[in-house]
Amino acid sequence: MKRVPFSSNLLAASISSLCALSLPFLAPFASAQQGSAEDGLIQEIVVQGSYSKSLQSALETKRNAVGVVDAIAAEDIGKFPAQNIAEALQRVTGVAVVRDRGEGVYVRVRGLGSNFQVTSLNGRAMAVNENVRTSGQFGRQFRFDTLPAELVASVDVIKSPTADLEEGAIGGTVNIKTFKPLDLKEIKYTGSIQASHSELADKTDPRLSGLASWTNSDNTFGALISAAYAERSLRQDRSLNFGWTQSTAGIDTDGNGSLDSGPIITPGGIRPTLELEDRERMGVATALQWRPDDDTEVNFDVFYVDQTVDYDEFTYSADYTLAKLVPGSAIIRDGALIGGSTNDGAVQIGRESSGINDENLAVGLNGSTYFGEWKLSADLFHSTANSEDSDPIIRTRFRRTSGVAFDFYFPKVNGDSVPSIHYKNADLMDPSQWLGRRLEWRTIRAEDEEQAIKFDAERELDFLGFNKLTSGIKFRERSRDYFRRDLVLINGIEGVVFDESYFESFPVSGFLGDAKGEFPTVWLVPDESKFWSNYPGAADLAAPLSSADLRNSYLIEESITSAYAMLDMENTLAGLPLKGNIGVRVAQTEQTSSGHAAVSGVTTPVSFDEDYIDVLPSANFSLHWADDLITRAAIAKVITRPDLQDMAPRLTFNSGDINTASGGNPNLNPFEAWQYDLTLEWYLDKVTALSAGVFYKDISTFIQTRKSTLVFNGIPYELSSKVNGSNADVTGMEVAYQQVFDQLPAPFDGLGIQANYTWTDSSAVYVDNDKSVKGDLEDVAKNSYNLTAFYEKNGIGLRLSYSWRDGVLNQIGTNSLASENKAAFGTLDLSASYELSDRITVFVEGINITDEAQQDFVQGDEFRSYTDYGSTYSLGVRASF
Repeated sequence: MKRVPFSSNLLAASISSLCALSLPFLAPFASAQQGSAEDGLIQEIVVQGSYSKSLQSALETKRNAVGVVDAIAAEDIGKFPAQNIAEALQRVTGVAVVRDRGEGVYVRVRGLGSNFQVTSLNGRAMAVNENVRTSGQFGRQFRFDTLPAELVASVDVIKSPTADLEEGAIGGTVNIKTFKPLDLKEIKYTGSIQASHSELADKTDPRLSGLASWTNSDNTFGALISAAYAERSLRQDRSLNFGWTQSTAGIDTDGNGSLDSGPIITPGGIRPTLELEDRERMGVATALQWRPDDDTEVNFDVFYVDQTVDYDEFTYSADYTLAKLVPGSAIIRDGALIGGSTNDGAVQIGRESSGINDENLAVGLNGSTYFGEWKLSADLFHSTANSEDSDPIIRTRFRRTSGVAFDFYFPKVNGDSVPSIHYKNADLMDPSQWLGRRLEWRTIRAEDEEQAIKFDAERELDFLGFNKLTSGIKFRERSRDYFRRDLVLINGIEGVVFDESYFESFPVSGFLGDAKGEFPTVWLVPDESKFWSNYPGAADLAAPLSSADLRNSYLIEESITSAYAMLDMENTLAGLPLKGNIGVRVAQTEQTSSGHAAVSGVTTPVSFDEDYIDVLPSANFSLHWADDLITRAAIAKVITRPDLQDMAPRLTFNSGDINTASGGNPNLNPFEAWQYDLTLEWYLDKVTALSAGVFYKDISTFIQTRKSTLVFNGIPYELSSKVNGSNADVTGMEVAYQQVFDQLPAPFDGLGIQANYTWTDSSAVYVDNDKSVKGDLEDVAKNSYNLTAFYEKNGIGLRLSYSWRDGVLNQIGTNSLASENKAAFGTLDLSASYELSDRITVFVEGINITDEAQQDFVQGDEFRSYTDYGSTYSLGVRASF
């Protein structure tokens, strides 16, 4: 984004004038548009600013679509409206992002989790990089932190599917489009360089990008290459606890043996955590395009990203048991234990580090030509996403298991409060007080592969109001090979006291400096080179895999054959233009889940086959009341396939009076849903629009953890795992408005606004210990909005963007655990730029400039976690030739 420092007085005047003048000036625009509609014309507006141009391009995409589609577009080559694609997408109506370490990583559409979305590159489903930082896995969820924004031309968010669209998204399909040389229509060279400073990490990092595009003289052949390089330093200060437990019987607060508190929730231990990270990412995109005439086109494109992440994590804890609380010390507030004292607590001090490598390669070849009345096209695609711990995860642990006396207190969540800890007989900086516990070593490798070939045919026709027939067939192969190995060293570590030479100085100052609470802010830091110089050795690495290693590793293979037929229409209804399509898509999925299971204590290879067929009808219609007023209606049956890790046969079989098993479920079937959309869109001019819509999703075969029957070797087992069977629904409303106020008097005629609001209501039936529990869907915000005010004129660009999301249910409470929630969260970003010439622009930008922290809570706003990653500012220059 183009940004430089800008006058605060003009900023204040711009925003105040915008708020005061936007609604009165909407009426004249509306009157003008009514007149133009009568003449069959659309009012022309001269769009000069680059952000305004991106809004115009996105609005054209939305307007020309038959179904419900929103979009964002690059302001210029290599200049996306945010440094991260996910952060830019959150400004789209109905889209929210999931942040990790201060960066948007996953995308949610219309309240549904990121596993309900499909992310495609130029219309093709991409392989997905898996999480290898922890044992947690995210399956099919695309990670947007691996995607350089500078390589992206535009992104479409498709909310109502058509039959020709690949199945798999109940929430929405996010289609990422890269640049093509013939679309640029001329020889083009662009580049940018910037310095990005993270305030909390107190480091400055480079970010570079460039693009070169060439076309021949008659614009029939072109070649393009673009590249982006970025480094990012991160510091994240956190405080969290290990969850809250519900106790309907209560606890003993005075030590007399009776449960006297009444129903209560109690917190787990406290763990302050410092995280440091250095990230390096290189991305390259190339494209060759040949269009010898209007009837024939061939495209070849390659997309490659390589990312390395080196992280270091430092922690200590305060652990207690309810039975060892000092009698009379318990502090209870509104049915929650929030404080107390113990003379027999435990503390662990630890350090964890690793080096992660993510690599993503996508290669595509497609072409189309006409044979008589038929337009035939073919597409060949191959994508791989490999993630691994290039430097294995190593954890160095010290622990006092008993005898630690401390007081603790949990505050309510209020934006900046964290738990207080007061140790009475422990010094976290004295090596003599801390005994070695163990060394933990882990390596994870995840290889994801997607390859596909498809053929499509379309022709014009005149049949019962339909004007085009499109059909096609697609063959896909998908696989996920996941490998994990763990080693633990106890001998020579457990119970040993190490002197000061085995420790380093604490790496930062001011830990959790913006939080309110009393707690140690420095602690011992193990020197990893001293503890890990001889471990693991060659003999350790050559040892056979353990039973746990075998069961944690798996291979999922999917073979998907799909075919569709779709009819397009251009007709009239009561004299009004009616456009639309109806179609059906049929997909057959065959999957094999391979791995290991523990059967009667013996680890045995297992493999399970599953297949299912989905018939997915869809219909999309748009009724044009006038040239500038459109109603859209859509209905479709949609699916989302289960997450890959949930199908992994990581099973343990137990024989007895009742045969039981626990682990993954290779027999899972997809989520299924019927969805309905209705919108009304008013286009006042090329860059101004007001739209509103409602949607409803009825989800069946909802997946959650409960018991089912699994047959293995002809014997039925009672399996505790993820199963189909629950149900959920989502109801919502979206409102969006954007306008450029070019009819205001100078200098305010460069003002503009972009705003949207989404209301979502959800419910789901969860099963807890064979009892049905009704609650909200996890991670669905009831209210969210985005507001962007901008000014563009005479080479000056200024933009303020605020995104806010209501508090959400983060995890439903089952198995005696309290439900967890994310607190409401909003961030303010700044962009400013100045054009030194037609070719050179300088810019500044700020991310999270109000330095907001994220918090989680349980019932009654009781503390669950606090995360502060600070603000980031950038200064740069962009050139185009």
